[in-house]
Amino acid sequence: MDNPFERQTLNRMAIRMRKGDERAARVIYDTLVQKVFGFCMNRVRERRTAEDITQEIFLKLVNKIDVFDEKRGSFLSWFWQLARNTVIDYIRSMKNASYSFSDLPEGNIPEEIAEEQDESFLDIKEELRIVREFVSSLGSEEQEIFELKFVSDLPYRDISTITGKNEGALRVTVNRLRSKIKQHIKK
Repeated sequence: MDNPFERQTLNRMAIRMRKGDERAARVIYDTLVQKVFGFCMNRVRERRTAEDITQEIFLKLVNKIDVFDEKRGSFLSWFWQLARNTVIDYIRSMKNASYSFSDLPEGNIPEEIAEEQDESFLDIKEELRIVREFVSSLGSEEQEIFELKFVSDLPYRDISTITGKNEGALRVTVNRLRSKIKQHIKK
């Protein structure tokens, strides 16, 4: 998502959406829905709940698009802050400390994958176990950065806005995470 052309396109689409352009809203939805769903799924662990939260995020987008001000920053930064806050609000409402990718239960593998009961299914299940194990070894701050960078594929600029950390520190953290991933996979 660190594509400047896509970032500019989404900014233009957000401005058009604010003026009532439904086509622009559809472009934004189509561009972001899978990443938002993945982000939600990794935080709440349950497919239907992640779908509901994803829907809630896009409903909030429609209701709050007038608040977006392109002079104050990019649409993507604003949008991902909205998404993150929506997930946090849900988690708080459920009175759970936090959910993350590492909490994803073993049996909660997407239905499309679970239907294929062959060797590739077992390979995918093992890969998920390894990633889950790795992510659970991280602190909560590193887990959040892992999810924002590697799951949601956000650029450093947006992660910086969301987390309040400067881009340089985020780059260092992500490089350390990459090193940790390589070390974990070698085990």
